[in-house]
Amino acid sequence: MRWRVPLGFTTALLWLCLPTASTGAEDYPLFLRESWRIQTSILAKESGDKISRPDFRADGWYTAAVPTTVLNALVRNAVYPDPCVGMNNMRIPDASDEFNREYGLAKFSHLPGGRNPWADPWWFRKAFTLQEGLQEKRLWLTFEGINYRAEIWLNGRKIAGSHEVVGMFGRWTFDITGIAVAGGENVVAVEIFPLDFPGLPAEPQLKAFGPFGLNGGPTGDIGKNVTMHCSVGWDWIPAVRDRNMGIWQDVKISATGPVDIRDVQVVTDLPLPDISAADIRIKADLINFSDAVQEGVLSLRLRPRALGQKEAAFITKTVRLGSRETLGIAFSSEDYPELRVRNPVLWWPNGLGRPDLYEAEIGFEVGGHISKAERISFGIREVSSRADKVNNWDRRLFFVNGIKVPVRGAAWVPDMMLNHSPERLRSELRLWKEANLNLVRIWGGGTTPRAEFFDLCDEMGLLVWHDFWITGDCQGTWDKGSQDYPYDTRAFLSSAAAVVKKLRNHPSLLVWTAGNEGYPREEIYRPLRDDILAGLDGTRPFIPSSGYRTPPEGWGLSWPDNKAAGTYSGGPYYWVEPKEYYRLVDGGKDWLFKNEVGLPSVPVLESLKEFLPLEPDPEVKFPLNNVWGYHDACEDNGKYSLYDSAIRRRYGEPRDLADYALKAQLVNAESYRAVFEAVNQAAERTAGVILWKGNPAWPSVSWQIYDWYLRPNAGYYFAKRACEPLHIQLNIVDGNVWAINSTRQDRMNLEAQIRLYDRAFRKIREFAAAASVPALSSREVQVGKPGGVLPEGNGFVSLHLRDKEKLLSDNFYWLSRDGDFSFLASLAQADLKVSARREVRDGHLVVRLRLKNNGSGPAFFVALRMGNKEGSEFLPSFWSDNYLSLLPGESRDITWSADDERSPGEVLQLKWEGWNVSRQVVNID
Repeated sequence: MRWRVPLGFTTALLWLCLPTASTGAEDYPLFLRESWRIQTSILAKESGDKISRPDFRADGWYTAAVPTTVLNALVRNAVYPDPCVGMNNMRIPDASDEFNREYGLAKFSHLPGGRNPWADPWWFRKAFTLQEGLQEKRLWLTFEGINYRAEIWLNGRKIAGSHEVVGMFGRWTFDITGIAVAGGENVVAVEIFPLDFPGLPAEPQLKAFGPFGLNGGPTGDIGKNVTMHCSVGWDWIPAVRDRNMGIWQDVKISATGPVDIRDVQVVTDLPLPDISAADIRIKADLINFSDAVQEGVLSLRLRPRALGQKEAAFITKTVRLGSRETLGIAFSSEDYPELRVRNPVLWWPNGLGRPDLYEAEIGFEVGGHISKAERISFGIREVSSRADKVNNWDRRLFFVNGIKVPVRGAAWVPDMMLNHSPERLRSELRLWKEANLNLVRIWGGGTTPRAEFFDLCDEMGLLVWHDFWITGDCQGTWDKGSQDYPYDTRAFLSSAAAVVKKLRNHPSLLVWTAGNEGYPREEIYRPLRDDILAGLDGTRPFIPSSGYRTPPEGWGLSWPDNKAAGTYSGGPYYWVEPKEYYRLVDGGKDWLFKNEVGLPSVPVLESLKEFLPLEPDPEVKFPLNNVWGYHDACEDNGKYSLYDSAIRRRYGEPRDLADYALKAQLVNAESYRAVFEAVNQAAERTAGVILWKGNPAWPSVSWQIYDWYLRPNAGYYFAKRACEPLHIQLNIVDGNVWAINSTRQDRMNLEAQIRLYDRAFRKIREFAAAASVPALSSREVQVGKPGGVLPEGNGFVSLHLRDKEKLLSDNFYWLSRDGDFSFLASLAQADLKVSARREVRDGHLVVRLRLKNNGSGPAFFVALRMGNKEGSEFLPSFWSDNYLSLLPGESRDITWSADDERSPGEVLQLKWEGWNVSRQVVNID
């Protein structure tokens, strides 16, 4: 350990041990979240200087908790119905008067005369008290996200106008020293203005199997704003009636001394392929907000977050700042050898290693008091990208710490009304991680999520692909919208700069793209690429578009290699025969790196009951009704009719809704497994695959592996299995068996066990074969039989991959030459026994289960649910496996856990049933 302590060692060490001991502001930052009041300016006619005074009476205003949109708050106050249920969204007026006239929605307005509730500004008001002891501090008011424009008032004083505060993705900090009252009551009032251009929604999906409207509406005008494009409606989300106007991210008060620390950047350099040492560089701005010269001690400490790891570095130096001076400071290993970290613990993406993190603590002390202290979490890792050619087609490769990452991911889209609590985000991203995915794509028509999202991705090893707020649907890619959108260049670029500064230290952030299937005009594109991304970040690649469009020559392509994007969207977004994915992967450039592929994905029965009426409609195929159409059972991109036909043709006409939902799970399972396994097999050729999408924006029947209630469908578990680190799989086209190794370690001398059964589940053949798979590769298992192991006609194939007695992977296929699985109906009832043992692990209740098939046939497609003793299911639930099949006499160990803490003595209720397994319910004491 080397130390450089030129001055102030004792006081600096005190600060590092007790970072708030001398601040006088132990409770800061103060987040302003609860007890807001909101009201439309139509009814609250007073001016901001009056509304923002403590003596103003907000009688009749609605209560709200921030972050929130206006519509979200009004739904919580029962002014409008929950738009996620049934057809309720068609009982709420829209921001577009033209749309309201067309569909008769004005009559649902809560305002006098049916006035459009979203056409005028809304007031957000919050009273709060600042503690004593802050009189000598500088006070700051920060808004992390407002949609769309705002005027901001504090204690009768206007501190920002709507020409300054504009754009959904901006971040604003205001000096409120001398305006805010320490030890007394304060009031902040924010007048939120609607979008400049609310856009016209597309024709709503009022019939099942009907057409989808145009994504982004018929004109694409929503793209004129710097906002969430999909709020006007897409083919997986209806129009959000208020376009999500509101305060959609945190509001906070912070306190500093005369000198503040801003824009800290931590950069890690690895001399690859050598990873035995890492150089750390840290940059920041010191800003003296006082008129006096300030001299103090700048302190820096680095330490791993992992328990038992040694401290990496501790440095102090004296700094002098002139009146109102901004000083850029830098620490590097050239000046401070302590910043060369020996044998660092590296950050790795999910499946390639642990996502180990470090913390940098940086502070400035003046006169024995901390003026500002900041803690930054970061990972020691290096990301890079390279474009190459395959058959003269462009392919984009990504690397972490010099290792090529086999990207397995899904797109993430925001909740319809931006209901994203930290707890929900943790649950969603845990679902991502436990599905063995390693990437989350932030889609360009949605939002940049709140800070907790990226913290969680750091902790879980989930790489993030970040599109900026551009979509081809609004950008003229498909003759709709315009390349001139968005209009406000300053708002876009200032928002982009704020986002880059906020996110650039996150090790999970892999790549920036200029937009989804498009890019902005040159006045935005070039400064975004060259000044903001290369200049303010410069540590990760940039690609010009997720797919379809390439900027004109001279604008610059990807950074830093100036090559084509090499990634491709384009689906398919509809059901195809699972075998087709193998042909697609083998046959064209799109699958060299496929960043959008998916299909309709009906949730399980329990979720369908939450948002759809259960009565069938005689005008629609049994057992559906037209409300299914509003929840995305439509044609065009998703072609729901193909998916519905696959359910009926492959598994038989449904007896009822429960049977339909069960058979849909079989289609989900087949399809999502095939997507990933087709790419697995072509590991040498393909660089990655990203689902469209992983999650829904609202209760939907399309494009998801878990639903809005956080219940995974069967496709989730079959994707999880296909993406496991060591995997055995069957090529369902040619019958060959493959072993997949997605880890950094070679796995040699394994054994593949293969069993074939006919349609009546009579064993045809059983044998074993050797399997050795180098790291990050796929290898065919030599089965010694021409034509592989496909049974003649219909039947089953069971695969197990073992290392001696240890089971590494298993897979079970039901197969039909002509896609007719009616033979499954003749499977004999299975005798499945389940035993359970409960324990507490890391403060959370865990249940370990052993399943044993005591019958003479398979226990096929067994689904398990865990709930309380009244039968209410715990959501989300995390199963190590589900929708599984067991051979006769086979046992399987699985686990269940939940995110929330549960009493160790709580009685649990376990339910299970399968295709040929009767429903059973047992209590677990």
